[in-house]
Formats: sequence, structure tokens, C-alpha cells
Amino acid sequence: MIRSMYAGITGMKNFQTKLDVIGNNIANVNTYGFKKGRVTFKDMVSQTISSASAPTAGKGGVNPQQVGLGSQLATIDTIDTQGSLQTTGRVLDVAIQGDGYLVVAEGTPSGESFFQTSTYYTRAGNLYLNSEGYVVTGAGQYVLATNPSTGDLQPISINGGNIQEVQSFSISQDGKISFIKSSPLTSIDKAQEIIGTIVATTKNLIDDPTSKKHVDSLAKLTEQFELIANDAQEEAKLLTVEAENLLAIAQANGDPREITAANDALARATNAETAITDMINSINQVQSAFTSIDNAFNTYQGSPTTANEQAIIDAGIAALAINNGVATQAATAGTNVTDTKDAIDYIHAMQLDLIKEGDLYTTSYSIAIARFANNGGLQKVGENMFAQTASSGAATYLTPGIEGAGSVVSGSLEMSNVDLSEEFAEMIVAQRGFQANTRIITTSDEILQELINLKR
Repeated sequence: MIRSMYAGITGMKNFQTKLDVIGNNIANVNTYGFKKGRVTFKDMVSQTISSASAPTAGKGGVNPQQVGLGSQLATIDTIDTQGSLQTTGRVLDVAIQGDGYLVVAEGTPSGESFFQTSTYYTRAGNLYLNSEGYVVTGAGQYVLATNPSTGDLQPISINGGNIQEVQSFSISQDGKISFIKSSPLTSIDKAQEIIGTIVATTKNLIDDPTSKKHVDSLAKLTEQFELIANDAQEEAKLLTVEAENLLAIAQANGDPREITAANDALARATNAETAITDMINSINQVQSAFTSIDNAFNTYQGSPTTANEQAIIDAGIAALAINNGVATQAATAGTNVTDTKDAIDYIHAMQLDLIKEGDLYTTSYSIAIARFANNGGLQKVGENMFAQTASSGAATYLTPGIEGAGSVVSGSLEMSNVDLSEEFAEMIVAQRGFQANTRIITTSDEILQELINLKR
């Protein structure tokens, strides 16, 4: 009877632990990337009343006689099954379809190095960009990728941290990040717009030569064009200086690809600077053409004759030919500046391990996926993260979708793999099991009470 009471106590403790695990599962039914737990039991040591005996000449063998002393906890397993994917439409929400974990770490990025203080693994892919352009978890850990050159883990930085330049980005199934940069208007772009407006206004003046607003507009536009052209020349000079610096760095590094690209950028920068200089040299002609228009218009205002009106038209036609020629020069200069910036951006892309295809930039590395020999051996450390243990084995870092690693699904999150119907059923089993063990104790107590009553 004493044995049965203590056996009941062990059963109550075990079922309480089972309820604790079930409660934790239900509490995390909406936790992204959560993996449910499961409790299993095993019997405790049994007290042997009589041992087994072998058959003899006159009798068969006798089996052992043992009384079990209760149950004990066998395992608390982490069930590493795939959770359902929930579509969010947010690019930085990533789910893993298949085996593996995202690799995250605490540490300090420093140039091309990353000083890690701890490494963890997670299936919760609600990621964010910090102010320095790094991809981080909600708790601030850096999301890691494998450096294609060294094989070391490194934090993921978008566009070298210049996230203000990024217009939009996406994440592919193999974990590579692609983005498009915004393209602010350069001074030569603005110059092209102004000279285009000058051409259009000159045409309007030819059609309506007596309109003062067209003459006033031409006066303002001609002045603006001169100012913006000087700004464009300064920007072109800066592009040349930048190309020269990139060439010096490339020659110091000794990378043939980078040297070739830098020489190409310098040649394009020189062409751009020459084209803008040619355009500036033609500004005097634009100003002279406007002066002719202005003089003809003033003459007409003093003497509004048909001949003087025709003089305005003739001055406008002459100005239109000049302005069209300058517009062509501006277009050539604009193309050269665009080509120069594109060549310089190509070099910057190489330096940042980016692949440039037109306006699209793609990382040469992928978000790292860690695989383990025994996923169930990972240790939960809170905040949706796991830590490596001796039971899990060492992590193998892979590219998504390769060698058994799961693929990355952007715009989705992996939901908890907790099944509420299953948890409620297990809860009923645990509750009834707990109640049954309490009955063992109360029944044993009643029998002891009967023994005590024999003394009366």
C-alpha cells in the first residue's frame, strides 16, 4: 500500500509535467517558427519479490515476480515538423520551406570582419533593417550569410549600409537579396530639361511673336541654363576624380577586373566632362540668340509693324536652330554622365560583393541556412531561438535549396506547428491520468484507515 501511494505520486508529478508542456504549446500557438514539445514516460525500477528460475527435471521454469515502483519522465521532445506558411506580403518576412534554420548572432561588425559573441538558430523569419542597413531579428541579432570568398559567416548589409539609395528590394528562394537604387536627377538631367523647355518656348514665340510672356520666360530660362550647366560641369569633374581614385585603389589591389572597370569609368568620365564643356561653350550662342529676340521684340513694341513682327519670328527661327544644337549636346553629355555613373556603380558593386545587371543589384552571397544531424537535440534559449548542443551535432552552413537545406520564401512566415485539437486531446488524457493517480493515493489511504480501525 505504501508502494502504491508513492507510485501514484510519481504518476501525478509526471502528468503535471505533461500539462506544463501542453500549456506551453497552447501559449505559443501563434508564435512564428515555434516547435511544439511532447512528453514521454518510462517505468521506474521494479522491486523483485522472487527471481526467475530455470526449468528442472520435474518442473517448468518460474517467471520473476516484480512490483513496479511508479513512473518517471523519459523525454521532453521538440517536434521539428514543418509549420504552415502564412502569407504576409512583407519582403523582410521570410519562411523556410524544408529543413534548416536561419543563423543569427550577437556581435560587432567592423569593416569586412564580424566579431561574434554568440550564435543562435531560428525559424522565425520576421526580419528588419536597422539604421546601418543590416538585416536583424526583432531582438536585434544580426542575420548571417556565408562570405563567398572566405566561407566565414558575415552579417547581411544592404547596399553597404546606404539604405537611403535603395528604392525597392526582394529576396529570392536561394536567399539572395536583389534591389534597385533610386536615381536622383543630376545637374545635367536638369540642364536637359531646361534646354528642352527653351526649345519649346522658342517654338511658342515663333507661333505667337507678340507675346511678352514667351520673351520673359526665355530670359529666365537662359539664365537658369547657364547656372545649372556650371553645376553639371562641377559634377562631371567630381566623377572624374572619383574614377581616378577607384583606378588607384584597383591598381593597389591588383585585381585585373577592377582595373579594367576603373579604366573604363575614367574614360567615360573624361568623355562626359568634354561633352559638358562643349555644351557650356555654346551657351554664348544661346544668350546671343536671346538678345536678338529681345532686341527685335523691343523694336516691335516701339513700332508694332508687320516687318518688325517678322523680325521677331526670324530671330526666333535662328534661335531655335541654335537651341536645338545645344539640346543635342546636352543629350550627349547626359548619356555620357549616365554611362560614367553606371561604370562607377559597377565598381562599387564589385567591392560590395554585388552583381550588377542594369539597374538591378544582387548579392553574390545567400542567407545562410544551418542544418543539424539531430534537430531534436537543439536547446531552446527563448526569443524563438535555439542553441547548438553536443546532441544536435555541429551546424553545417548551406545555401538555401542546396544539399537538403530548405528554400527561402519571402513574404511569408512559418506558423507554429501546434495543433490545438491534438493538444486538447492530450490535455484530457493528462487530466484523467492525474485524477487516476490521485485515486490510487486515496484508495491506499482508505485501506490504511481500515487497518488502523482493526485496533478498536
